[in-house]
Amino acid sequence: VETWMYEVSKRLTSFEPHIVSVSDPFYPAREHKDEIFFYRIHFGRLYKRLFQKLTKLDPLSYPKRVAQLIAEVNPDIVHMHQFTHWLDPLAKIIRKEGMKTILHMHNESSVIPETEVDAFVGCSKFILASYNKTPLRSKCSSHLYCGADLTRFMPFWKVQPLRDDVRSRFGVRRDEFICLYVGRVSPEKGVEHFIQGALLLQEMNNVRFFVVGEIPEKGERGRYADDMMRMAAPLGDKIKFTGVFPPSKIHLLYLLGDLLVLPSNFEEPFSMAGIEAMATGLPVIASQKGGITEYLIDGVNGLFINGGVPSKDIAEKIRLLTADRSLREKLARNGRTTIEEGFSWEKIASDVERFYSLL
Repeated sequence: VETWMYEVSKRLTSFEPHIVSVSDPFYPAREHKDEIFFYRIHFGRLYKRLFQKLTKLDPLSYPKRVAQLIAEVNPDIVHMHQFTHWLDPLAKIIRKEGMKTILHMHNESSVIPETEVDAFVGCSKFILASYNKTPLRSKCSSHLYCGADLTRFMPFWKVQPLRDDVRSRFGVRRDEFICLYVGRVSPEKGVEHFIQGALLLQEMNNVRFFVVGEIPEKGERGRYADDMMRMAAPLGDKIKFTGVFPPSKIHLLYLLGDLLVLPSNFEEPFSMAGIEAMATGLPVIASQKGGITEYLIDGVNGLFINGGVPSKDIAEKIRLLTADRSLREKLARNGRTTIEEGFSWEKIASDVERFYSLL
């Protein structure tokens, strides 16, 4: 969500963007950067303890402070991302001021706002359709996709020296074929299919596997992550869990790979990993789920995982791509073209401006 807000805002030409968020110790309370005005709301320890935990009074709550900033800026449009418990009181305040309100959802939720908004936006047609089945009230609705920075996520064949450097830092030999999974290690993401597929390819000495993303330590997700570590143990150094990387470095991680696997168990709202890998020129093997189907075309710019036994199909498709260089190149170049034509941040920002102008 933060990436969407920042990448779109800094590319707007007809609208002046202001971003309001919670504070962060590494950033100032107010800042003007990249033609964006930032406002970061801070709650001190004493305030949190006294008013939010003990008395529950919260006289200067987050929605009230946001409302104060909105009154100060006096915008034409208030674009709110993700529904939270404070959206309803905030939306009611804004409605009184006559400003246009947009609710933008990047995932599915069982809770929806009671307050009517001027526009509802989903991060994909899939998410838009899922909310159209609910009592959510809006005067209009549309989808606005996520994008990729084409100057950062470069096709690997255009940045070969950088790719060689990244791979050498991770101990990857020139003759090795690297299969990536990028995302959190969580049950809905289907990491078990990726690892089980790897176990079926143990005899392929030049094929290795990297799991790039958050490894939870607590709760159900923590137990799942532990299970995945145990499942992967027989692979030894053929698989590596890298942990999480900051967004500023993630484009380098894609340069490690020769392909990306998205083995999702749930209906993906969109999957940034898919379009970022395609922008980098990696063939994508993905579950035919949710928003992924809106940019990946089987056999054209990627491959869908067949139902039944996902791990077996993943292994078969990896075998196919390791052996068929022409197919890899076809999927890679078509994937990059797909992102250039429909999913660059410039294209998304243009779509946003067009949508704003219709409100």
